[in-house]
Amino acid sequence: MKNKNFFIFLILFLVSIFYLPNAFAQNPTRWSLPEGAKARLGKGSIGNIAYSPDGMLLAVASSIGIWIYDAETGEELDLLTGHTGGVHSVSFSPDGNALATGSGDTNVRLWDVNTGGPLRTLTGHTTLTGHTMPVNSVSFSPDGNALATGSWDDTIRLWDVNTGIHLRTFKLWRVHSVAFSPDGNTLATGSSGSGDTNVRLWDVNTGNPLRTLTGHTNRVNSVAFSPDGNTLATGSYDNTVRLWDVNTGSILRTLIGHTGGVLSVAFRPDGQTLATGSYDNTVRLWGVNTGSILRTLTGHTDRVNSLAFRPDGNTLATGSWDGIVWLWDVNTGNPLRTFIGHTGGVLSVVFSPDGNTLATGSRKDVWLWDVGSREPLRTLTRDTGTSDSVAFSPNGNTLAATGSRKDVWLWDVNTGENLRTLTGHTDEVDSVAFSPDGNTLATGSRDGTVLLWEITPTAPEPESISEDVNRDGIVNIIDLTLVASNFGKKGENAADVNGDGIVNIIDLTLVAGAFGDAAAAPEVWSRDLEIALSRDQVQQWLTQARQINVTDPAFQRGLLMLEQLLATLIPKATRLLPNYPNPFNPETWIPYQLAEPADVTVSIYSADGKLIRTLALGNLPVGIYESRNRAAYWNGRNEFGESIASGIYFYTLTAGDFIATRKMLIRK
Repeated sequence: MKNKNFFIFLILFLVSIFYLPNAFAQNPTRWSLPEGAKARLGKGSIGNIAYSPDGMLLAVASSIGIWIYDAETGEELDLLTGHTGGVHSVSFSPDGNALATGSGDTNVRLWDVNTGGPLRTLTGHTTLTGHTMPVNSVSFSPDGNALATGSWDDTIRLWDVNTGIHLRTFKLWRVHSVAFSPDGNTLATGSSGSGDTNVRLWDVNTGNPLRTLTGHTNRVNSVAFSPDGNTLATGSYDNTVRLWDVNTGSILRTLIGHTGGVLSVAFRPDGQTLATGSYDNTVRLWGVNTGSILRTLTGHTDRVNSLAFRPDGNTLATGSWDGIVWLWDVNTGNPLRTFIGHTGGVLSVVFSPDGNTLATGSRKDVWLWDVGSREPLRTLTRDTGTSDSVAFSPNGNTLAATGSRKDVWLWDVNTGENLRTLTGHTDEVDSVAFSPDGNTLATGSRDGTVLLWEITPTAPEPESISEDVNRDGIVNIIDLTLVASNFGKKGENAADVNGDGIVNIIDLTLVAGAFGDAAAAPEVWSRDLEIALSRDQVQQWLTQARQINVTDPAFQRGLLMLEQLLATLIPKATRLLPNYPNPFNPETWIPYQLAEPADVTVSIYSADGKLIRTLALGNLPVGIYESRNRAAYWNGRNEFGESIASGIYFYTLTAGDFIATRKMLIRK
């Protein structure tokens, strides 16, 4: 298996997040199982549900098998049987051609989606490396070549999808804390295994260990990289904090002062100060360069579980098992306010990207606080009968959660209003999932039915921030390009982000650094953007920015974002991607990536293999051809200009020695 994004894939598998657009739900479409299937299901239950990548199919796991539905009509297409126990989890491969299922029989099965037949079984009964208890989670790697499976036996196992060979096993109890370096190339892990008190650094690109950091004498609870990525801080039950040189693995200094185990560590955005929270009920601020204690913050009456700096670095939030959240002035050490409201220990605190809202979570509820007024905004309290199945909208304005057993609730995070209680199930709701386009909410219940809810999106008010040059509410590549197009202009100009009277490389770098700060920031690359950037252009920007001696954290984040943007414009492999939209009528775009220059053609075939159209794209350089003005365009007509009939068609990309084929659907 290629380990390009191995550790990122593993962490994403461990912590998965579902997204729901800010919306009101309309009346659902009820999918009842066929009467014969209901009889076989008996008092069994429906487990996990998943959409195919193109949104055309819905897989439903149950105690007797896996139902496959047409996601648009609700028609039952197939029932996959073969597991000898209930199916707990289902997942489609990225290309939509394979389905992975995990079961109570300890097995994982791979199915051919097109035929419904089994591809192979990854079993714990016939090999010592398989799971020994029920499998409750399955997930494909982004390239579809590996499958991760999680089990009640406290392991995660990685499998080669093409061969079914077991690759490696991870014992979950051995790792307590993880952190990525700012450039994403290194992963730090802290151990909680018996007798293992080490910190390890891993190469994210290869999956190979870089070095082992030895020195702690008890469990490592927290690890954090400095903003420049050169220093690693680790907090341990041995009451110490250690600072390590990431490049050599040597100890820079040991911070001694806590009288209880250290539970959390966090660098100030400027990298000069480290905050630590401990079992001794205190928070300490340390000088990173000297290792000296700057000040000790006292006030909590129980252990400090979590802490976070506000993006400007001047305010620190701390959460404790005493159920209280404190805000502190970092420069003076004085408390600004105590937030009291949780009825259980506070396990996490986090600021919103703009620093205006603080979210605090406990086992019982989530509180949202206005940082400016330091007043609580609202409380989202879970019903005593609720399950742990929740999903947030991409803009963070809406929360969907299972309610009082049979119901599903939609909450407006901004107002705390219960937008609607979705009723219709006759038994406990165990699962919620959302279609790729976010227009449909699916809920699965023990009553043997799946409900589909139509969602009507409500657009949020755009934010007013200086880096949003075109004022569309998000900071993205369009804003970056608008700044570049105004280079050298003086006077009042929206592209003059820092307000110094001239548009230059500093403004461009600050916009790049704000990509991750916008409330609805998109991925660095999006195929929907109409503006295509060249590698040479981004490389030139990056070179100019590096020549400027600006140490402001926002500028440094911009440098990192430009580096990541440059990386996205250099594909690691030639790939043919799913066409969009799909199904379509009358036109579609066929995206692809070229890792090497090549003569490129796209050929369209009917289901019976007849050539319909050939798109000769010419000799093209290395690059990403995903946006509408770069991807191959097809207007749904044959070589003679005639509109073709509805149905399934295939398209083949030929680029040098590379050949790949995918299917698409025309629906009229």
